[in-house]
Amino acid sequence: MGDYHTHTNNSDGKATVEEMVRAAKDAGLKEIAITEHGDAKWSGGLERKKYSMVRALVEKCGEDIGITTLFGIEANITGSAGQIDFCEEDYDKVDIVLCGIHRLVSPANFISFFTFTLPNWCRGIFRCWSKSRINKNTEIVKRALSENNIDIYAHPNRYFKVDVVEISKVCAERNILIELSSKKINFRPIDFERMVAAGAKFIICSDAHTPRRVGTTAKVFDFLKLCDWKPESIVNIDNTFKRKDRHISGIKIEKLSGKEEEDDVHPKNKKRNKRDKRNKKSRK
Repeated sequence: MGDYHTHTNNSDGKATVEEMVRAAKDAGLKEIAITEHGDAKWSGGLERKKYSMVRALVEKCGEDIGITTLFGIEANITGSAGQIDFCEEDYDKVDIVLCGIHRLVSPANFISFFTFTLPNWCRGIFRCWSKSRINKNTEIVKRALSENNIDIYAHPNRYFKVDVVEISKVCAERNILIELSSKKINFRPIDFERMVAAGAKFIICSDAHTPRRVGTTAKVFDFLKLCDWKPESIVNIDNTFKRKDRHISGIKIEKLSGKEEEDDVHPKNKKRNKRDKRNKKSRK
């Protein structure tokens, strides 16, 4: 088993990379992913310019301690249009990308502060979630997951309320795993069963910020006792994380050919290609 959501003192964790990696080894894990917060987070976001440095440190600790290590980012949803604080050009610097909502995050723009950040702050304080607000949050998360290359949707419902069943349909379509957090699961057993029925797959993670929490699973399995589920719906019970193919602007990184290549082109790029062809004909 692996733990694919942990933080070190390079973001808001309390321990070094070496301490977290060693804790994973001591816990008998096969893999650990060090996943630092994106740089929009007010307290402890990792600057983009430090990605390569931290990744090199993570890899070295894994080699020295004798365990497979991955480096990743837990991207923050920052805007009402589904913006996140992770850039396409940084995918080659990471092994895994999580995406979630956090409270103390710089909004993507002025409009997002008033349409996304502020309303959710207020409703979170008073724990008063209207159906309208939940629907808006759900659409924002669905857009973030649909328009970015995400591996894991982190801690659903922890900070801002969403319709997890609706989001699970997008996760199933895009092969995005949904986190079962050993900190706390913020949806009901019936929701979990409906998400499984929608075809979603799950991954158990600790969201550890200290070594003692690395690899913890007790709260997850206590939750699963209340659910009707099958082991194959959780990918890391007997296996480790398998990184999916990356896409950039809707185009697979691997070289495609013929109709397969044409079908995988983002709609915006298709329109641009048609326009370029017309311009070439007119010049002739």
